[in-house]
Amino acid sequence: MFSFKALPQRWLRAGSILIFVAALILLAAAFSSRLLNVFPAAVLLGSVLVALVLAIALHVGFLFVVRQEHRETARALDATEMEYKSLFDSVLDGILVFENRGICLEANPAARALLGNGHEDLAGKSIRELFAGARDFRSTWKDFVDGKCAHNEMKILRPDGTALFVEYTVKANYLLGRHVAVLRDVTKRRQAEAALRESEQRFQQMANNIQEIFWMLEVESKKVIYVNKAYESITGRSCESLSENPKSYEEIIHPEDRIRVLSRLGEFAQTGQFDEEFRIITLDGPVRWVWARGFPVRDPGGAVRRLVGSVQDITARKSAEEQIARNLDLAESAWAEAEAFRKTGLALTQNLSMDYVLDTLLESLVKLIPCESAQVLLVEAGTRLFLAREIRNSGTSGIRETATTLDARECRPLLHVLKTKDSLLLPDTSKEPGWSGIRGLSHLLSWLCVPLVASQSVLGFLSLGDIRAQAFTREHLRLAKSLAIPAAVAIQNARLYERAEIFRAELEQRLADLGHAEQSVGSARRINELS
Repeated sequence: MFSFKALPQRWLRAGSILIFVAALILLAAAFSSRLLNVFPAAVLLGSVLVALVLAIALHVGFLFVVRQEHRETARALDATEMEYKSLFDSVLDGILVFENRGICLEANPAARALLGNGHEDLAGKSIRELFAGARDFRSTWKDFVDGKCAHNEMKILRPDGTALFVEYTVKANYLLGRHVAVLRDVTKRRQAEAALRESEQRFQQMANNIQEIFWMLEVESKKVIYVNKAYESITGRSCESLSENPKSYEEIIHPEDRIRVLSRLGEFAQTGQFDEEFRIITLDGPVRWVWARGFPVRDPGGAVRRLVGSVQDITARKSAEEQIARNLDLAESAWAEAEAFRKTGLALTQNLSMDYVLDTLLESLVKLIPCESAQVLLVEAGTRLFLAREIRNSGTSGIRETATTLDARECRPLLHVLKTKDSLLLPDTSKEPGWSGIRGLSHLLSWLCVPLVASQSVLGFLSLGDIRAQAFTREHLRLAKSLAIPAAVAIQNARLYERAEIFRAELEQRLADLGHAEQSVGSARRINELS
């Protein structure tokens, strides 16, 4: 294919051929007379001159074209050099060019600003002066030249004595005997990394010394990302167990609380709230109460990326709350008991009627001790008893006066109470040998009996029963015994009052009879006197 760039080369070859042909003709004419006889000298000379002129013209054209190409090449080189210079001067990273001994030949403005030197100060300076550890420069430089390229970080010293950390990339012999280094200031990055490490160390020190569990979870999988050492002290399990199984924390939640807690945790990312108290099972067995709180961590776009929170051991607080609740219950129970005894004692002393005493006694008894059946049994003589009052289904409307009689010998436990004067509590009558039950109450499974003792004599019994086994406790027995003391005195006083009333009625009757007798005697005397 024809090319204008190839014309100078063709012209040079054509001119050389013409000069060579002219030279041959002149040599032949000089050494051959025969040739002169054939071609006149003028023709030969003219041919030679024409060839020389053509050759000279071709060479002149060649020189002209070559000069034009040279100018174009020079302009292209200038443009390339300007482009290179522009890039060299404008690039943000520092660029240094060295020769074989490590002497700086060229530095761009970024390198001069980074190193704190002017162009004149860097030119001719050894790279050794930039090293903070200059003692091992020779071995470092030799390794670099032999290795051809390297990438690392190093510490350099500026003329004002300040130290910088730079990331460098070097290429050896990019031209023969020329080496280039590209530097980037990473001091701020190093400082940020150091600050981050220090912050992480402070965080770890804080996290490892607080008494609460600090945790992080992935949003989707709910797997543990991080947990501090408090996890081991509270749960008794190692942090490594969470690394092996990031969801093993679910197993420590008490089975009765697990569904509720995991459900709230599943809703955590949407609700943004997690505040639960629940029980956990420690590795050595005891159950502990914990209080877990958390909040979502969002990215700049608002999407939840992590779930973060804490867990606090509140076992001591829960125990204190339960103890306070028990104490309050005991205080309320004691107050209710005292109030019931006060009202009962007041009621029993306000009226000496036996019916009033028995009704008040049963009403107070069923208020203190819930039961299926309550009875007041009074002793007639020996082992013979009669059912004075009875209430069923724990209702005062069920109080009834009866005249049923029975013999204590028919029920061995009742006979035992009559003879020993000791209270008796049978949690399960079905397991009690000799239990036949009080007449009409054999279906009761729990039975409580307290004797009514006054003046060393058994006046009767307080009998309570329930269709449930284990319905009565020692506390119920204590309450019944406490109520039996004023009840026995009230019954004794009611009996004395009844006897006094009988004596009073008899005395009044006798006085009335005596009056009638005196009147009769007086009438008889008057009759005798008249007669």
